[in-house]
Amino acid sequence: MVNTIGVTNEEHMSKIKDILRLVLTTRMPLTQIAASLAVTRNTVKRYRNAATARQIRWDDVANLSASELDAKFNNAKGRLIVKRMPDFSVVAEELNKVGVTRQLLWEEYRLQGPDDALSYSQYAFHLREYQQKLNLSMRQTHVPGHAVFVDFSGKRPHYFDQQTGEIVQVELFVAVLGYSNLTYAVAIPRQKLPEWIQVNVQMLEYFEGVPLVVVPDNLRSAVTRSGREPLINRTYEDMARHYEVVVLPARARKPKDKPKVEGGVLIAQRMILAPLRNMQFFSLAELNQEIARLLEILNNRPFKKIPGCRRSRFEEMERQHMQALPAARYEFAEWSAPQTVHSDYHVQADGHWYSVPHHLVRQRVEIRLTASTVEVYQTGSRVASHARKHVQGGHTTDPGHQPPNHRAYAERTPEKFKAWAQTVGVSTASVIRQLLDRKVPQLNMPACEGIQKLVRQHGNEVVEAACLRALEIKSPTLKSVRSILSTGRFRAKQDEGFTNHNLPLHDNLRGAIYFEDSGVTSC
Repeated sequence: MVNTIGVTNEEHMSKIKDILRLVLTTRMPLTQIAASLAVTRNTVKRYRNAATARQIRWDDVANLSASELDAKFNNAKGRLIVKRMPDFSVVAEELNKVGVTRQLLWEEYRLQGPDDALSYSQYAFHLREYQQKLNLSMRQTHVPGHAVFVDFSGKRPHYFDQQTGEIVQVELFVAVLGYSNLTYAVAIPRQKLPEWIQVNVQMLEYFEGVPLVVVPDNLRSAVTRSGREPLINRTYEDMARHYEVVVLPARARKPKDKPKVEGGVLIAQRMILAPLRNMQFFSLAELNQEIARLLEILNNRPFKKIPGCRRSRFEEMERQHMQALPAARYEFAEWSAPQTVHSDYHVQADGHWYSVPHHLVRQRVEIRLTASTVEVYQTGSRVASHARKHVQGGHTTDPGHQPPNHRAYAERTPEKFKAWAQTVGVSTASVIRQLLDRKVPQLNMPACEGIQKLVRQHGNEVVEAACLRALEIKSPTLKSVRSILSTGRFRAKQDEGFTNHNLPLHDNLRGAIYFEDSGVTSC
């Protein structure tokens, strides 16, 4: 009996910018703004009053993030309170049952969560508002450039598959502008999300402008959850934000909410579908070519009761009130369900792992996927962006997302060690190269780091001389270089102290000089 809206504080923050944009740039009623964004009317009113009192314009806040707007308009207490609204259609049905009272229904509703529940007076007020709206009919007045109504025709066109000869049923999409009645119609393969987004983009490009409001039916591709507080599909909402248009779904099973498109569908069926009944098409493109021809006939057909036609009325009275199309066309994107950032500061999208800034570990984020990019958002702000990869189980890591110690460890590569050694000297480079020229070079990377540490302690020239000595005794290891530095043997000449030149050079061979210095007489 309770419609748990489930609006989290993050979702509320992500809608602040849309609320302020509509409040400060349009004259839409508070109720319409609230319905289109799935927030309460009082929330919209509060933002409008706050903006008016502070004399804030849209240009002042257009570039602020959702979190910045939240801090500007809300105190800490106000940011956490979100009321849970009952489904009053169910409440009204329950009241018709014997013995059921409003007090009883309110108590049952409040038991499910008193912290975010309406008070009894608020509950009664909203219930009365709902009951007063039942069985009312309103004559709609349409303003130029305000709304476009979209729907699918119940009757479906078709074409023949050239290979199998089978009939392929398709969907007829119809859109009608509220003021001029200019109509757009096209056949699409199905009503799934990718086709739905594409056909909405094509519709706006056909009109060469953007109205303020789009009124769709409650199909799944447009509305994730219908009802008094509808929840717009995340991708559809993303597309609407790109074009700065508001999605205001019609109520389920309420055709009076969209009479324009209901009538437009009937006209499209008579003037487009009916002429197609005796024609044969062998591809969707052929079918749409004929639909486009019939559509122009429909839009240029004179009205019966007023001067002009749909096209002339649009060009003369409505086009100038439409918003301009954005510079870039919307790129289809899908949104993942919110997920928690793992301890390795990565999130998963379509089987691949992508990094986010390490301070977001254990926080909730959303992922937006296009054909070429993966973007990560937190509370409406983008925190990471990657080129999309299709390697299942693979990892894509931005070094800037790593903590300093992880970044330093990740940067240990054979190539970087070799390049560094060249800056020290030829002998050092040779030692490093021999350490890394192994089947598994990573095993000797700690030794390379040890030589780097020796350079920091003794300087380039000293370590270079020690590496030369290590190469002479054919022992290019960290242990030998460290031993040579500790004893200072790198300062002796190669043949110093050796009478037998056939003896091999080795660190453990001491020679005559050693015995002379120690006072020991050789035999």
